[in-house]
Amino acid sequence: MNIISFLRIIALKWKWLMLFPLLLAVTVFLLTRDQVREYQTNATVYTGLASGYSITDDDKTKIDLFEVNNAFDNLLITVKSRETLEEVGMKLLAQHLLLAQPSDDVLGERAFSKLKELISEEDRAKLIVPGSFERTFKRIQGIKDSTSKNAVRSILNVKEVYYSPEYILSCLTANRKASSDMVEMSIKTTDPGVAVNMLTFLIQTFSERFKSIKGSETQNVVRYFENQLKLSSNSLQNSEGKLREFGINNKIINYYEQAKFVAESKEDLSTDYYKEKMRFEAANSAITRIEEKMSKYTDVLKNNDEMMKVRQEISQLNINIANAKAYKMNVGQIDNMESQLEQLKEKIKDKARDYYNFNNNIEWIPQEALLNEWLAKLVELEESRGRLMVYDSRLKQYDGIYAQFAPMGSTMSQLDREIGISEKEYLSILHGLNLAKLRQQNIEMSNNLKTIDAPNLPLSPLPSKRGLLIIVAFIGGFVVLLSYYIAGELMNNSVRTPEKVEELIGIPLLSALPDLSVGSSKIVNIDEMNAALVQRVINSIFIELKRNKPHAERHVITVLSTKTGEGKSYFSQLIASKLAQIKNDVILLYPETSSKSDNMQGVKTHHDLQLKEYKVIDKLVDADSITDLIEANNNKPLEEGKHSFVIIELPSLNKYPVPIQILDQSDVSILIVHANKSWTSSDKRILKEFETVRQNQTKVLLNRVVPDLLEGIYGEIPKQRSKLRKKMKLMFGGQKY
Repeated sequence: MNIISFLRIIALKWKWLMLFPLLLAVTVFLLTRDQVREYQTNATVYTGLASGYSITDDDKTKIDLFEVNNAFDNLLITVKSRETLEEVGMKLLAQHLLLAQPSDDVLGERAFSKLKELISEEDRAKLIVPGSFERTFKRIQGIKDSTSKNAVRSILNVKEVYYSPEYILSCLTANRKASSDMVEMSIKTTDPGVAVNMLTFLIQTFSERFKSIKGSETQNVVRYFENQLKLSSNSLQNSEGKLREFGINNKIINYYEQAKFVAESKEDLSTDYYKEKMRFEAANSAITRIEEKMSKYTDVLKNNDEMMKVRQEISQLNINIANAKAYKMNVGQIDNMESQLEQLKEKIKDKARDYYNFNNNIEWIPQEALLNEWLAKLVELEESRGRLMVYDSRLKQYDGIYAQFAPMGSTMSQLDREIGISEKEYLSILHGLNLAKLRQQNIEMSNNLKTIDAPNLPLSPLPSKRGLLIIVAFIGGFVVLLSYYIAGELMNNSVRTPEKVEELIGIPLLSALPDLSVGSSKIVNIDEMNAALVQRVINSIFIELKRNKPHAERHVITVLSTKTGEGKSYFSQLIASKLAQIKNDVILLYPETSSKSDNMQGVKTHHDLQLKEYKVIDKLVDADSITDLIEANNNKPLEEGKHSFVIIELPSLNKYPVPIQILDQSDVSILIVHANKSWTSSDKRILKEFETVRQNQTKVLLNRVVPDLLEGIYGEIPKQRSKLRKKMKLMFGGQKY
């Protein structure tokens, strides 16, 4: 959509575009006749949330903007909370109920009268304590919390009265002033006294509640740390008591020193034990060696005895040899005895040699000295054995001590670790308690909200917005209606313009005809446009015939549409009548489904034009020629060469049988499309099916187009224009739709 189309919508719908907003403006004017004037009062409260002094600052100048914004959000939520507003409403109600007569500073006459209507004298007497605002407020608060349904709750739930939380919230505006510590608050109501008192009560109430909420946070934290500190202290004392009781039961003064002493004592004892063990082994080895030496003296004595025996044997053997020789005994016996003698001589030599070696080696010790040394070592060995027995007994005692001290060590470590953990926990909780108390003190210092600008009594009402509302209603109505028309234009899926035909349908455009329903308009010369466009259609048909079949004696023109109501009957008679004026031998064949009234509407039938109706029957599909079509309806056959033009109006393609062969034999096929109807996928499918059996190309004629949309085909639309419209069109270039 371009600017020309936009201006065209305004030009066509200007009456409604002016009437509808005017009706809205008049309605707003009538509805605001009795509008009540409003009064506004303002106040500024200093919070100190952003730049106020804090005990925990530690000379830090960096400000956490997120924390500050969060604090202001909490403050404003507290201001607008339901309980805060309910308390303000109850205070305001208490103040108003104590009034005996209207007061400009508290409640005006009009509001006082409404209060009388709202609360009966009987209920009022139950709610007030004469002369005491605080006691009246407490009574109202008590009644409100006593049951789920009571007079106070009923009043607070009426949204239109001053005491309702919803009404107070609608009157309230509270915002942070720029990036400062200030909060600006304002109340806007229909009574000046109510406005100033409502804002005063609101500042008092939310200040107390905010301080209470912040204080309760730290109180809960301090109470928590105090309780945890008591539990931690008890746990620490219990752990220390366990350690003390364990030391008493096991007679431990200082476990680690005692364990060290025991370990050192055992090491010394082990050292002495192994030294004594060495002495014992040395004495034992010495005794063994001495005994070995003493055993050698026994061997010497044995050797001497053996020598004596050998000597005796030698002596006896010499006697025997001498006797044998003397008595001349057998030589063999003598030789045998001499051999034995030689052996004995060698044996005695060996014994003599052993005796000599024993008495002449370096280890020779006198027998008396060796015996004394053996006795000394024997005494030393027995003494060492006694000491080793004592050492063994002592070491076994140390094993018992170790068996006792080993589990005691792990228990002592466990108790010490338990005490250490309890002590760390105690110190940590103590540190948290100190921080919580510091935070509590800091909050108590920073929660003192101060009113910089107190609420004042507004003496004059706010300017009325009645005129602005009327203007807004008029402009809003104009914009809404114009948007409706533009949306309807943009959402219109119909073909509408000649420019969209080829894009949507996919076949060439023959021409377009205007919508004759606007023929009564004094602005557009519709008859002139229609005549010119019909002539262009005739010209296009002759050009098409000249290009395809220039020498044919008869030309067949078929007019078709995919569905009914497209205007093909009107178009068929229109071009048939026009061709009859040019050629006097024109025949129009139309189906019985065609409306006669539609055929004749707006068309002057030429006297030479022949009109013949044919029945739409099933065997129409099988008609091979125009003659078959006429004969099938009991008409006289069409004479060859008699008619120059035969115009056939086909029934709708989507409902009725169509003569396929005749459609294929036509010289020109014209598809009629209604501009205000949509071209759907079913239309595309139907047209595609019939295009496959045709030799010539079908062309589209767009029917019943809005005259202003034919500028792309017709050119300048013949209608009356003011100088302003001409200049505007020239300014915007007269672009196409």
